[in-house]
This record gives sequence, C-alpha cells and structure tokens, in this order.
Amino acid sequence: MWPLFAGIAFGGATIGLLRATGMDRDRATGPLLLAAIALFYPVFAIENGTGSEIALHVIIAAAFLGAALAGHSRGLIVVAIAMIGHGAFDIAAHVLSDGPAPRWWGPFCLGVDVVLAVWLLIARPW
Repeated sequence: MWPLFAGIAFGGATIGLLRATGMDRDRATGPLLLAAIALFYPVFAIENGTGSEIALHVIIAAAFLGAALAGHSRGLIVVAIAMIGHGAFDIAAHVLSDGPAPRWWGPFCLGVDVVLAVWLLIARPW
C-alpha cells in the first residue's frame, strides 16, 4: 500500500507545484503530463525487457501519446480519461504480468494517475 500512498502524495505535490508556478493555467500541461507518464514503461522495457517487450510498450505508449494529442485539441476531458486508463493499465501490468517495471511501480503510478486525472476533471475549464 505504501507505493500507492506515495503516488497519491507525489501526484498532489505535482499539482501544488503546477499551481504555485502558474503552469496549471497552460492547456498543454495535462497532455504533457500524460505523455511523460506514458513513456516510463518503454524506458523500463529498454532497461529490463526483451525486444518484443520494448515493441509492445512503445505501441502502448504511442496510444497514450495519441490520447494526449487528441486531448489537447478536443478537450482535456480526453486527457483525464486517458490518465485513468493509464492507471488501469498500471494495475493490469502489475497484476497480470511480470512486466519490465519494478513491482512497486504499478500502485505508485496508479496513485499519481488518478490524482492528476481527478484534478483535470475538477479544476480544468472545459
């Protein structure tokens, strides 16, 4: 449970930093966060995985990058939904497979993803 709690805390700290600096007012902030989060699994696969794992995680990351681009142009609700989807992916990757990420990563990233998604749903003007 500690990785989940740490993810929630890090997500909250990220929001605090964005608000304190005014970066939360930029429409690109949510899509950029989603894009950055999506790229962690390919990095883990490059470090710990096989060629097929790298390819799989690059494809998955590309789907989330596409959602980030779509959300930037069509509305941040798309980014928030994709962020929740990434949290679900984190747990599925954690529970269903022995993926390239450290075992604590799934719950940690779920915490970050959900906090950021809720913030996007509540705090962002549509």
